Amino acid sequence: MPSAFLNKKQKASARGHRLSLPPALAPQSEIDEIVEAAIAAAPECVRHRVILPAIDWSQVTPLKVELLLSSLEQACLAVPRWLAKSLLLAGHTLEGDAARTLPASLAALNRLNDATGELDEREPIALAIAMLAHDPDLDPDITAALVRRLMALSWDDDALRLALKQYHHAPHVLKIAGNLFDTHIAKLPAVRLRISGTSTTWMLMEALGPAFAAEDVGAKITEAPFGSALTELLNPPDDTDALVVLLDPESLVPWDWRLGSAEMVNRLAVCGETLGEALDAFAAQAHVPLLVNTLPIPSAPTAGFLDRRHALGFRRAVDLLNARLLEAAECSSRIVLIDADHALAPLAARGHGDPRLWYYGRLAYSADAVRLLAGAFAKAWRLTQRGPAKVLAIDFDNTLWGGVFGDDGIERLACGHDAPGNAFRALQEECLRLRGQGLLLVGLSKNNADALSVFERHPGMALRPEDFAAVAINWAPKPENIRKLAAELNLGLDSFVFLDDSPHEREAMRQLCPEVLVPELPDDPAERPLWLRSLSATWPVRLTTEDETRAALYAVGHEARSAKTGAANLDAYLANLEQRLVMSFVRGTTLARAAQMHQRTNQFNLTTQRLTEAEIARIAADEASGIAVVGKVTDRFGDHGIVVAATVAIDGDEATIRTLLMSCRVIGREIERAFLGALIGALRRRGVRRVRGIYIPTP
Repeated sequence: MPSAFLNKKQKASARGHRLSLPPALAPQSEIDEIVEAAIAAAPECVRHRVILPAIDWSQVTPLKVELLLSSLEQACLAVPRWLAKSLLLAGHTLEGDAARTLPASLAALNRLNDATGELDEREPIALAIAMLAHDPDLDPDITAALVRRLMALSWDDDALRLALKQYHHAPHVLKIAGNLFDTHIAKLPAVRLRISGTSTTWMLMEALGPAFAAEDVGAKITEAPFGSALTELLNPPDDTDALVVLLDPESLVPWDWRLGSAEMVNRLAVCGETLGEALDAFAAQAHVPLLVNTLPIPSAPTAGFLDRRHALGFRRAVDLLNARLLEAAECSSRIVLIDADHALAPLAARGHGDPRLWYYGRLAYSADAVRLLAGAFAKAWRLTQRGPAKVLAIDFDNTLWGGVFGDDGIERLACGHDAPGNAFRALQEECLRLRGQGLLLVGLSKNNADALSVFERHPGMALRPEDFAAVAINWAPKPENIRKLAAELNLGLDSFVFLDDSPHEREAMRQLCPEVLVPELPDDPAERPLWLRSLSATWPVRLTTEDETRAALYAVGHEARSAKTGAANLDAYLANLEQRLVMSFVRGTTLARAAQMHQRTNQFNLTTQRLTEAEIARIAADEASGIAVVGKVTDRFGDHGIVVAATVAIDGDEATIRTLLMSCRVIGREIERAFLGALIGALRRRGVRRVRGIYIPTP
């Protein structure tokens, strides 16, 4: 092929763009000739990246593609990433070295292009698709091709799951799924949402449906009138499961550039107080959660580099209003505050809004920003309903350290302050952070029995053996071990998050223990610490003193269980514990813990009524019609903290125990009997003659 021809075409075609000539000027026969000539000169075309990027490969036969690849192989040239992507998007497949070097997304598409729809093909491909679904950088074009191919194979569930998880940055992909979305939504457990805002909210209303569906919830949404956020807060709706309020700085900050700075500061303070009073009013009277966002960083300052300091700085105004939002949320667990800056982190600040949308439609956020905020609202709802995970079950080899203990020995394990071990140590430090926020750490490793000693003997380890609430170190299947650990800790499997570097172990856990959350751990250890921070299942909804000491409390419980093993009988064991129960009425200092227990306790919970702080506070405030009590337990091994709680409705000389619940840490130690006796005694002293208890069987 003459080089002059290549230069001419290189000038005629923009690099990376598809060659498109009017049919009258370029009949199909001539286009075919150009394609064939480009394939014949493939090595030179690849070196200069010309012609080949402009070809519509969906119109090229597999035989010609095979000739292209053969030509590159003979020239000892690897198939470049851009060409591999074009071929795979067009439905072709790659083999040999060209296939082995593909990134995960293109490798999955390559396998799909070659799949015939047989059942035995689906499982490994579905695993790869599940991993890609959580990839924040997945190419939208590849996502669309994956969804189309999955649907062509009738693997509709995998197609829809991928489309929903990638909706926030590839919304067009959901349209490819067509009616699958509506059918899927109808099968999900429904939640009624009422949406309001300080500006137009219809775009958020449209985005909330897919966002909640990605969290396996079917959202039924009604929209309040324009700009009615404060009205909705002051008069909360009754026919809804949650109120979603979208706040934006442009609507809330009362700019008037004719006013002096002192007057503007005063006006801003009034605005903040008005917002705060509306939030406080909602918390006092509403019976549903409020999902509300903070104000994001302004896209442009009003005082330049002084924006956070100057009285008329936009960022300063946002900070002041956010402080009032935080104050209201701190006082009530009913207010769930979504950090807008975190939700919008994938976007530059200038991408938060679209001036045309704002000035023509009073839409405060861009379409991209709205989808990210919708995803954050959906994650927040999921956390309020299920609560964060309670246990982090984590593998050792090549997860908490680099290397295999049984093969490499302690000296060759990578973990410390220098590369490559610093990434593994950073992951251990993230585990310590989660432990400090109330998550229990358990070790789950197929390993030699002395593997736990690595945390003592290796100088680079951040974790220590005592940081683990329990361990299962043996050669048994990990699903079997995690069930034993759940029984030992008196926790359900749905409380566990499982981290393991092995895809096979992750898939085995998903198959045999579907209740356990098994996220896709990044292959690169350097990505894992920040990835773990972003794992929303570990995010606390609200932190209490007990959260900070929970790991130590479980250690106390472990010592007590060991004492039980050595006791002659139960009575001797209980007597030897020297237990002490102190029952007290719920007050300000114990309100948050009482509400947290109602939200998170599952096993010993007679009704599973998820009472909030506001509801418990109302019961505690009117002692004539009811009481709320908690119990704190200590024994000879230490302080277990507040582990039992109840609420009681009183009507004259009759009382009804509405809720009675106890932490799994003290199950089987007669705490409930002592607590119930103390509670009935307190009711008798108030003139109650008859006590009724409510029990609602649940899983």
